[in-house]
Amino acid sequence: MNNKKVLELVSKILIFKTEHCQHKHSCIRNTFQGASEAFIKAFIAKLCLNGLMLLLSLKKVMKSDKKLLNAFKILLNKTNFQLGLFMGLQTFLLKGTQCSLRTTRNKEDGINALLAGFIAGGLSYMTQEENVKYLVRVYLFGRAVDCIYQSQVEKGRFKHRKIIPVLVFALMSTLISFAFFFEPEILPLDTYKMYQNFSGAEMNDSLWHMCNVQAWRNKINAVKSS
Repeated sequence: MNNKKVLELVSKILIFKTEHCQHKHSCIRNTFQGASEAFIKAFIAKLCLNGLMLLLSLKKVMKSDKKLLNAFKILLNKTNFQLGLFMGLQTFLLKGTQCSLRTTRNKEDGINALLAGFIAGGLSYMTQEENVKYLVRVYLFGRAVDCIYQSQVEKGRFKHRKIIPVLVFALMSTLISFAFFFEPEILPLDTYKMYQNFSGAEMNDSLWHMCNVQAWRNKINAVKSS
C-alpha cells in the first residue's frame, strides 16, 4: 500500500504543471529538457570557438612534435564541458526555481523570474573555475547591456540606431587593446594569447612589447611621484 502511494506521488510530480506555466510539457520534463539543450548548445559554441583558436595557432601546432595531440587539446578540453555544465546547471536551476515559485506563490507577477534568475545565476556561477567565470562574465555582460539598451528603446528614451552597437563594441575593443599593449597583467591569459596570435608577433615584437609596457609603467610612476 505504501509503495502504491509512493508511485502515485512520483507519477503526480512527473506530470505536474502549474496553471501559470506556458511550457508544453510538465515542469519536470521542461526543466531537464531545457538543461540538456543548454548544455549541448554551450558545448558546441565553445567547440566552434576552440576551432577558431586552432586555426589562429595552426602554424605553432604544425611545428610541434605531437601535432594531432596538441590540436585535439585545443579543440576539445575540459572547458567545453565546464561551460556546458554551467549553462545546463543555470537553466536547470532557473526553470526549476521558477516553477517552484509559481507553485508556492500561486501567481506570476515577474518576481518569480527575478528570484529564479538571482538564485540560478549565483549558484551556478559559484561552481565554476576562473577561466569559465571569465567567459560567462563576458557573455552575460554583453547580453545585459543589450537588454538595457533594448528596454530603453521600447520606452522611447532612445531611438534605435545601427551605429550604437558598433560604437559599444569599438569601445570595448579599445579597452582590451589598451590593456594588451600597456597593462597585459590585467588581461586573462587566454585573452592575451588570443591577441598575441592575432598579431602574429615574433620574438623581437614580444621584446619590444615588454619594453613598451615597462616604459608606460615608468611614466605612470613618475606622474604619481611628482
